[in-house]
Amino acid sequence: MNVTSTTLASKAEAAIRRLREIEGVSVHADGDAIREVHVLTSSERPAKNIVRDVQTVLKTRLGVTIDHRVVSVAQASPGSGAEFAAEPELAASGARAAAPAPASAPAPEPEVVREERIRFESVNLFVSGPRTQAQVELRWKGLPRIGSASGWSARDESHRLVAQATATAAQEFLADPMAIGVQGVEFVEIGRHRTVIVMLSLLANRQEKVVTGSCLVEQDTPQAVVLATLAALNRVLGGLRVKEPTEYVLRPTTN
Repeated sequence: MNVTSTTLASKAEAAIRRLREIEGVSVHADGDAIREVHVLTSSERPAKNIVRDVQTVLKTRLGVTIDHRVVSVAQASPGSGAEFAAEPELAASGARAAAPAPASAPAPEPEVVREERIRFESVNLFVSGPRTQAQVELRWKGLPRIGSASGWSARDESHRLVAQATATAAQEFLADPMAIGVQGVEFVEIGRHRTVIVMLSLLANRQEKVVTGSCLVEQDTPQAVVLATLAALNRVLGGLRVKEPTEYVLRPTTN
């Protein structure tokens, strides 16, 4: 990261910290462009409202315009641990406006119904000598699915395996083919809190999309990796077709 990027990131972090109920912030810049913004807040307001606040303060104080998709929000709920909330992804359209809508009159966005999000059920790591297998169970719209991934038993590799197993399980829900790859799993310190950030690449219809998700690390690191992966996936999977559940009817056999 060069001097310009470091200065921009520092100024952006200072500006965002002036917002109410912000506990911590981490900004990644490339030259004069902001690539990622990770925010930790104690606010109970919807994440999209916090994202708009971030967009507005960066525009008014620094003259920098950012896309809402580069902002991830981790909400710390007092007494109940941490819960990730991400800015909902708008449905894809044929063309996008060249300039963002004014902050004073944002375009209406659909609310994400929490029941429509993929739910975490369990995560397990099985170590056998130099090899490790990660197994993740998810539930979506009443359907359970299990994904797994295997690799070497290095600590950093196990985090990637958990993220890949989560992605594999999520793919089982989809009716249309989509390749989901893990670009990276990183841990950062935001304020006094440790946060995991997962970056995924989604490939469908010859188009690639990169998404990120984050989650506070409480006691269970593998679970935090799963939740960060889901935070990224839930931003884009809500509008996709789901496989119809298969029902099996058992009948008595006849001789």
